[in-house]
Amino acid sequence: MMPDAELDAFRRLLEDRRAELLRTLERGRRESEAERIGRYAGEVHDRGEESTIDSQAEVNSMLVEHHDAALAAVEHALRRMDQGGFGECISCAEPIAVERLRANPAATRCLECQSGLEVGRKDA
Repeated sequence: MMPDAELDAFRRLLEDRRAELLRTLERGRRESEAERIGRYAGEVHDRGEESTIDSQAEVNSMLVEHHDAALAAVEHALRRMDQGGFGECISCAEPIAVERLRANPAATRCLECQSGLEVGRKDA
């Protein structure tokens, strides 16, 4: 079991990360909306500009998707913390190394299980 002070420190890290992700997502959504509005407001004058706007919108969409997934992982870690499962590997139920949690407080697997999962993906 993790000491309360350490658990509180991880909670602060996760809450700070959640706030950062929410700001980033809001900014990304505003930028996407601005790109869409600009396109239909006549700011795009030729196919080259249109192509650039399309590429930027696609990249922005992928970033929003990535940040949404990161936010979901942070929310999941906070729920696990509230339910008492934070810091325990979801695959083997062993404790996740504190160093790993410091690097990624939303980690759900110990390094060994995560490595095995990633190796399995590469082989597939």
